[in-house]
Order: sequence, then C-alpha cells, then structure tokens
Amino acid sequence: MAIKRRRSFITSVLACIAFIAAAIWSWDLPVADVLSYLVLMLVFLAVIVAVAFGFGALLSWLRNRKDK
Repeated sequence: MAIKRRRSFITSVLACIAFIAAAIWSWDLPVADVLSYLVLMLVFLAVIVAVAFGFGALLSWLRNRKDK
C-alpha cells in the first residue's frame, strides 16, 4: 500500500511540474515571474508554519501551566 501511495505522490508532483513547464512554454510566461511567485509562496508558507508553531507552543504552555 505504501508503494502505491508514494507512486501517486510522485506522479502528482511530476504532473504539477509539467503543467508549470507547459504554462511557461505555451503562454510565454517569463521564468522570472514564476520564480517570484515561488518565492512569495514559500514566504507565505513559512509564515503559516511559524504561526502554527507559535500557537502550538502557546497551547502547550497553557496546558502545562494549568497542571501545576
């Protein structure tokens, strides 16, 4: 079961890369725009992860504070 799940993940990633490559090639999308969107997406992802980590730490701190 794990091999099938991994194979579908790899297929999905390859399909996404192929779609982006087709957009660059067929719509003459500048590679600089694609890279800027990638950087922007990674920044937003880092912000979401940091906020989630902060809320998790806050909840952990509140839980431990009430136990004592």
